[in-house]
Amino acid sequence: MTARRALVSAALATLALAGGIALRTPAEPGYVAMAGREDTLRVRLSDSRGPERGGRAALGAMVIGYLSPRGLPPLAGVMLVTDTGLVFRSSDGRYTAVLPVVGPVRASPRGRWRASAISLAYVDQGLGRPAYLFRVDGGVFETVAPGPLVDVARHPAWLDSLASREWRGEGALVGGTDGPGARRLVGAIVTGAYADTLYAIFGRPARAAGLVGARGRAAGRLGEYIATRDSLALDPAGMASVAQLRHTLAHELAHRWQARSATQLATLWRGVAPIRDPKRYGYGNPREQQAEAAAFAVHFLLATAASRDPAAQTVTLDHYDLLVPGTRLMARYFALQPIFRGHPLRDLLTTGRGS
Repeated sequence: MTARRALVSAALATLALAGGIALRTPAEPGYVAMAGREDTLRVRLSDSRGPERGGRAALGAMVIGYLSPRGLPPLAGVMLVTDTGLVFRSSDGRYTAVLPVVGPVRASPRGRWRASAISLAYVDQGLGRPAYLFRVDGGVFETVAPGPLVDVARHPAWLDSLASREWRGEGALVGGTDGPGARRLVGAIVTGAYADTLYAIFGRPARAAGLVGARGRAAGRLGEYIATRDSLALDPAGMASVAQLRHTLAHELAHRWQARSATQLATLWRGVAPIRDPKRYGYGNPREQQAEAAAFAVHFLLATAASRDPAAQTVTLDHYDLLVPGTRLMARYFALQPIFRGHPLRDLLTTGRGS
């Protein structure tokens, strides 16, 4: 099945889901959680709307693209615009989410207002055609065919007729005071098969993994790698999903690789463009961008380990690299490592030819 056919199938499944939306939902500075809602919402007074096009016809529209939730690697899928939220379903059916389309009504000295839950961040030409990147509830949705999302992002007047709903906070993997629970989660992730794959790429720290300390938690750090001690720490209490925990582990172990292969990495990194999105972790910081690109690359290689359509997956890699430049380079380099000897994309990534 081609990538586009898979996305269309996901679109049809999303339509079926939309009727009843009850879906599941020195030391390095350390990996920090993506900025919260206050950084992604655009506030506008209800009496300051611009010209409106299309009206409520946008409801029911399906937009194919890639969702990067909370700064994590992008998931291919389809976004459905409904009067209860933006419903996203990944093309493999493993991930679903309902994102707000408009915020609750608030009062201020200047009048009643509602926050936009979706805004157009910028348009990128890196794919050879315009790619639209929208901020949606702490994440980014990227598409080359935005359809009505551009108009919805302008906060048309009809959005204010939708039901008012309070923002829903995400629960943490473990309570902030549950030290034993946090240590169990860390112990499980660093001794599992996923961690073994990371160790084969980045090496295994000399010390056992621990928890991020009070100072790191106060700074919002999800993880830290301390080169002088060759140890890492994680903070499950600051994470809302196992995906965040896995990604943070990969990011911090990539810092270990940096510390031991600085010359090699500097050679590999030549000519890589910086991250364009100022709200994406790693923006303006080459070391953090490198660690993010490495974590994105590992995610891509593991997500495509059973692929039957390598050519289509290289298109998906373009979208990873659009969000975090350097991901494609890292994926090619990691594909050469023994752990990925049998990967279906190895030849295509490293030689440009399919096996």
